[in-house]
Amino acid sequence: MRIKTFIATYLLFLSVLFASVGMVSFFLTNNQLTLLQENSAGQFQTIARALDRDLTALWARGNNYFYEALEGLFTGYVRYYERHDIALSLVDLRLFDNGTSPESMMIVPVNGQHVITIGGALAAPFDHHLLVYTRNISTQIAEMQGVQRILLFSAVAFSLVAAVGLYVILSALFKPLDMVAAAARRIADGEYTRRIPVTARNEMGQVAIDFNKMAASIERQIESRQQFVDNFAHEMRTPLTAIYGFAEYLQKAPLADGELVDLTDRIMHRAHYLQEIAASLLQLARLRTYTPVKTDIDMPSLFADLAHTLHSEAIFYEAISPTLHGQEDLIKSLLLNLCFNALKACPPESARIRVTYDNGTLSVSDNGCGIPPELLDKICEPFYRIDTARNRKDGGVGLGLTLCHRIAQVHGATMRINSTVGVGTTVAILFAKG
Repeated sequence: MRIKTFIATYLLFLSVLFASVGMVSFFLTNNQLTLLQENSAGQFQTIARALDRDLTALWARGNNYFYEALEGLFTGYVRYYERHDIALSLVDLRLFDNGTSPESMMIVPVNGQHVITIGGALAAPFDHHLLVYTRNISTQIAEMQGVQRILLFSAVAFSLVAAVGLYVILSALFKPLDMVAAAARRIADGEYTRRIPVTARNEMGQVAIDFNKMAASIERQIESRQQFVDNFAHEMRTPLTAIYGFAEYLQKAPLADGELVDLTDRIMHRAHYLQEIAASLLQLARLRTYTPVKTDIDMPSLFADLAHTLHSEAIFYEAISPTLHGQEDLIKSLLLNLCFNALKACPPESARIRVTYDNGTLSVSDNGCGIPPELLDKICEPFYRIDTARNRKDGGVGLGLTLCHRIAQVHGATMRINSTVGVGTTVAILFAKG
């Protein structure tokens, strides 16, 4: 990427640079030639007027020796201007068929030299004479070519310096991207803790900050998945070990009818536990990309259905607002899980659980044992249990709050948990209004 950017930028720079040098050189050359032509034309007019005056004066003296005097006069002009690299000649047009010639100017090469040639007839009565002015401008042409070479060499030198400068600048600009690429390769190789040091607060620094956020998110997801695998393996191992042990005992030991029934009940209980795990995992997988079919749920009717299902006098229901827009079976599953968790957290003899819905907020409050603050961020993880011994005597598979959190997410709602140890816990689901 850096090399491609360097080549593209440098080629563009060279195109602009040498096009500019060419235009400047062309302008200077044309301007210098124009000045030389204008200067030469001015000199020609000065010489022609001076020669006209002198010829008029000679003619006024008489024409007996006019042509001999003309030759001497013109020879003086020729010798004087030769010292200034200007050649003059006088042509009698009567020797040619057309007899007249208009004034003209041209730049022509002569014997490897560049000259400006101007020809024009003298004023009457000497208009049958053509004055030819020839000026050698090879020195000026050589100077212009020297300026062009200096411009070209300067452009070449500047382009080389610019190439080095451009490469240094691009290297500095692409250094954070190189670091990002290197860090990405290390993360791809499994080094999820790899981060990029942020040394600047510019656009590239922001790229590094965003990359570090992405890497941290990937690390959390990897850790979450690994934790899920570990927890899942732990949850599966215990019932499978029990089922295998009971089955092996059935196979090898002579059993009475009562013992046989007891062992098969134990096996079925463990198998039912595995069924619950499988069902919960399938529901989690279904909810990953699920879009709920929302309707207006009659909350008093839903609370009455919950009361009939749970048969608990410890739970009190209050629907302050009459309807909730959501998928009824999912909302009921969410409330059942929260109520089961609340019942398990409270002592049976003094349990007080309150389920309320008011203006888009669905909440379940209990007076149970509460949750330590440091565990609030973890309790929605799959298979996470607050008790370190992972005791299952209270039932459940450790996926209830995970399902509740996912159900809230697919409804566009937010689940918040507030808890105080020894006082109780409140789980609130905040649905978007409108």
